Amino acid sequence: MKHIFTLAACVLALQLSAQLAEQTPRTATEQELNISRMLGLDEIVRAESSGHRGGGSAIFFYEDFANGLAGNNGFGALTTEDTSPDNTIWQYVDANGDGYYQDATASGVQPPAGEFSTNIGGLNSMTADNGWMIFDCDYYNTPIASGVEDTEGFLNLPTLDMSELGSVVITWDQYLRYCCYPYLPIAVEVSSNGGNSWTSFEAGGTFIPSANTASANPLVTSLDISCAAAGQSAVDIRFAYLQSPISGGGYSHYYWGIDDVTIQANPIANSLELVQLTNGDVYNLFEYRVTPMEQVIPAADGGVLAGVLYRNGGFLDQENCVITVDVQDESGNVLSTTTTDPFTAPSFANNDNCPANPQDTLYIATGWAPENEGVYTLRATMSSDSVAAAVVAGGDAGALEMEIEFTECEFGHDNPATLDVELGPRFDDENDFFEPTGYGNRFTFNNEGTTVYGLAVAFGPSLGTGVDFEIRWIDQDPEVGLSDSPYEFAEFTSDANWAGTAGNPVYYPLAFEDEIEVSVEGLASPGFYAGAVITEFDFDDLELTVLGNGNTDTDNSTIIYQQAGSGDFVWFTAQTATPAIRLITCPVVSVDVLGAYNGVHLEGNYPNPTAGETRFRFNADWGGDFIIELHDLQGRLVDVVDLGSRPAGQHTVVYDATPLADGMYTFSLITDGVRVTKKMRVQH
Repeated sequence: MKHIFTLAACVLALQLSAQLAEQTPRTATEQELNISRMLGLDEIVRAESSGHRGGGSAIFFYEDFANGLAGNNGFGALTTEDTSPDNTIWQYVDANGDGYYQDATASGVQPPAGEFSTNIGGLNSMTADNGWMIFDCDYYNTPIASGVEDTEGFLNLPTLDMSELGSVVITWDQYLRYCCYPYLPIAVEVSSNGGNSWTSFEAGGTFIPSANTASANPLVTSLDISCAAAGQSAVDIRFAYLQSPISGGGYSHYYWGIDDVTIQANPIANSLELVQLTNGDVYNLFEYRVTPMEQVIPAADGGVLAGVLYRNGGFLDQENCVITVDVQDESGNVLSTTTTDPFTAPSFANNDNCPANPQDTLYIATGWAPENEGVYTLRATMSSDSVAAAVVAGGDAGALEMEIEFTECEFGHDNPATLDVELGPRFDDENDFFEPTGYGNRFTFNNEGTTVYGLAVAFGPSLGTGVDFEIRWIDQDPEVGLSDSPYEFAEFTSDANWAGTAGNPVYYPLAFEDEIEVSVEGLASPGFYAGAVITEFDFDDLELTVLGNGNTDTDNSTIIYQQAGSGDFVWFTAQTATPAIRLITCPVVSVDVLGAYNGVHLEGNYPNPTAGETRFRFNADWGGDFIIELHDLQGRLVDVVDLGSRPAGQHTVVYDATPLADGMYTFSLITDGVRVTKKMRVQH
């Protein structure tokens, strides 16, 4: 049951009055410029005439929390509600960084203060030094050993009369991180009927939804909420942290900080912005920067499909909009030009949908397909009757461009020219080891006849020597989910010589034990597959790391292996970074296969699956002491078999798996610093 409290008591006036008196809120000009930057404009166009739906630029409402939750906005106090028994998930953070609950009781910490968020630091908003708000669900669920609750909560603004506003834009500073599903748990909700019904606007701004990933700090966010608020006499607005209806729950950890909430009429009349250019349908399928020639879409079937994401950020509809897409070769020669028919881009205030999408997408079949391998450029421009040339991603007027490459036998999402992140495992400070981890990309296939031979992986500079890992080819089963889908694999041990850098990436070929035929024939919809690297073991001081492109995964193609709220390690989709992991679709000679590593070869157990007795076979080039360890897929040790001293040669070990529960296990042969690992399934 949710509990609602008034927060006027949380003023902390005796402590803060002298300091807060010196704070100066943002000026109207600063707010206008902020909205201009968010919408990609160089100047504000004001519409003073009441005949225009939307005009004006004066600040209508501003809250910087300089008076805590009693309000510094001229309208009244704010309130919070959350799912804790005493409303202790929301905290007000004062000028010293100390947290206070709604009843002015000190929390005794400096948020965010949970065991996963410790030392991340506060919100870097424009007026953070006079106070801000945080939904610190991580701290509420600390320690995790005592149990975890899914959390929800609201930060409510005072009721506002917006009857004189023809358009409404709300802007605020925030930062966030969440767990444990990809869907965003945050929204701005608006009601004009006393809370009987609410319109929900996704509040992530430019943050690409991704569980366990921190946003920019600050993440300046603007929403046009005109369709729900403009012209209404009693508008309630709340910042909402909610469990996703898609997952049904699972959001328990990390934080959401909020400050500098500003509401005003949209000051911009005419605006068009090109947001993103894609190579393919990023909503239903995936886009690729590198495509093998055998997967090229024929010109007769539409050829290269360009997706153009655009936004009308003004309060006026844009009439006779036109988008043009060119394909150029490496010398800049135009090989193909496609221009759309004129169309109307409605403003947020005039959109038939409420809430309207933050941007619209138009897919344009170019009718062009490459005849030869090489690098080509997609180029998009946009204009309307009122806008001569759309601005590009918050910058100047111009064109969006994207390089695409067609190769003999590589298939990938990443761009080696912009590898700016190193994806690595989380370090468990309490137990002093790196956790299991994995990274990969998902794929679909347009044409029949592809064979996958392995993966090409650009490892990061922190790659440790001696990390046991696998490459996997996962055939995604929608009935059971990615983590439980069937897969093929091959085993390897890392070498520090494989490590590359962002400026000098090296794509190492890693071959599967057998080639894999991919079929698309007879599928009602495209099959989804994934290629990945993964280690399911803890390492004291060794990391499995991969280079990647940050803030790029807008097509939901990335997968990462991390710990869920249940404590299990599972595959997460919808990440912000794209790993530098590609499919190889021609025969490849692999580097150092683990199955024959350092003179020790471990075969798969037989029978597998097993309901009871099974056999482990191995061959060693030298004699020594050998043991076999069995782990479950969470890395927990379930059994140890001491084989004692064995001579060089072939050996068979009989093992009784009857006591083991059904499921997947790993068994590792260990001798003289060498560990070789295989998988075993128990199925009674």
